[in-house]
Amino acid sequence: MIKDLNLAGESTVTCEAQVCIVGAGTAGLFLAHLLRLKGLSVVMLEAGDAVARSGAELSQSCEQRGILYRGAESGRSFGLGGTSVLWGGQMISMVESDFGARQEVGFEGWPIGYSEVSRYFPVVRQHLGLGSGTFSLAREPDSQALDEFPDLRQFGDDFVLRLSEWLPFKRRNFANAFAPAIKDDPDLVIWLHAAVTGMTQSQPGGDLPIEAIAAQSPDGNSLLVRASVVVICAGALESTRLLLAFDESTLGSITRGGAPLGRYFSDHLSVTCGRFVCRDMRRFNLAVAPIFRNGVMRTPRLELTATAQRQMGLTSAFAHMTFVTRGDSGFDIVRNILRRRQGEQQSLNFTPGMLSRLVRDLSAMVYWRGVHRRLWIPRHADLLLQVDIEQAPNPESRLYLSSECDALNRKRLVIDWRINPSDVRTIRKVTETVVAGWRQSPLNQIADLQATLPEKFDSFATLYDVYHPTGSIRMGSSPTNSVVDKDLRLWGTRNCYVTSTAVFPSSGSANPGITHLALTARLAEQIARQCFG
Repeated sequence: MIKDLNLAGESTVTCEAQVCIVGAGTAGLFLAHLLRLKGLSVVMLEAGDAVARSGAELSQSCEQRGILYRGAESGRSFGLGGTSVLWGGQMISMVESDFGARQEVGFEGWPIGYSEVSRYFPVVRQHLGLGSGTFSLAREPDSQALDEFPDLRQFGDDFVLRLSEWLPFKRRNFANAFAPAIKDDPDLVIWLHAAVTGMTQSQPGGDLPIEAIAAQSPDGNSLLVRASVVVICAGALESTRLLLAFDESTLGSITRGGAPLGRYFSDHLSVTCGRFVCRDMRRFNLAVAPIFRNGVMRTPRLELTATAQRQMGLTSAFAHMTFVTRGDSGFDIVRNILRRRQGEQQSLNFTPGMLSRLVRDLSAMVYWRGVHRRLWIPRHADLLLQVDIEQAPNPESRLYLSSECDALNRKRLVIDWRINPSDVRTIRKVTETVVAGWRQSPLNQIADLQATLPEKFDSFATLYDVYHPTGSIRMGSSPTNSVVDKDLRLWGTRNCYVTSTAVFPSSGSANPGITHLALTARLAEQIARQCFG
């Protein structure tokens, strides 16, 4: 059931539920879905409206003091569905070595083991419509699927081939995926235009519960929610801002013991490190293009092995082949149509003069999908090598509160994102290793891989974050080295939890989506036990 605080009809509204979830985005909707299946009543507070919009549209911009963090503007969305309106829905699990200590690069390890998280991967897959299998999630990937890429599978000892899966467009926006429950369930109430302005305890700290959550609408209406359990699911940046504001209002109840709230902010760094010059476009497409199995697209990637990481002193990293079109192909039109169906604001940019190209390109796409079960790569696309790396831990890369306030008198977030020389070294070393491996493999007969790394870091025009923010609410073993415990409970409270990629102590070797949702599924079980005893 959806309600609008702007249209509440009274200036102050109060309500109660067993669980209050802050944020109706990817994690919030998934958690609410699981909790309702367990019979718990849920109230959700969402700052946006029924149509997800950018932070700039809602005057929720951040101040940037360090290297420009593009994810603050392009990588987050406020409203029903949150960033699931924008994301590609690429699913691939982190691997066991990502959870362990890696002293050579300064990672102490997660307080929770791989086995505790991986058992929830099938749960996530089931609820997202990916089936109950363990494709690309188990320690030993599906060998039959990997056989589709024989040259990449034998690329070299430094890399292992894994395949990511992409959610179908119709299920990427979680507001659409869970629409029936959102509209018709009286025990799931979502308040739109309800921006959280405060959380209160009877007194700060002491392992006491959060007693109430206050929210306000742009028109000035107020909402007060009382719940047995509070879960912050507002995305990495906004969840950190909310906790920074709570810490300030309680005179340092989180940070006075040393908790690194807002620090260790990081992301995967992605850099275009090479360009492919094709000798045989058809063979290139067959060798590296994504495949379709049971209606799901799967993309190959070459991940640096744990052994290679230790030997070279590098963080996790992977390489993948991408292509960039110029916006005027049939491929672009089809992609934009699908993104619009997902809920993203996209223009089609179609002109009558493009009709013949559209017909030709659509025919090629249908042929490659039907005959080869592959995604067709347009012939005139730029073929690129992309290297993504995990940043090394850096406490000086951080988020904190500004002195400037928004329209609701809430302090804005400041992003001071840093990139270390060790991060640049990892990018260079991984690129050199990939290029050398390519040239020694049969793939070199299909396309020449030319490295495009510049001499100076400042000329990395293609270096950017990939909207996988982590670290600023890191989980750990004590309130002196972390913000939440291994069960995602906020230290110093009895009933407040956080599920966000911000709790990840490290970014690891993979997109965070399925690992984050697995942690959320695990949290749903813990909340049910807490509420039902």
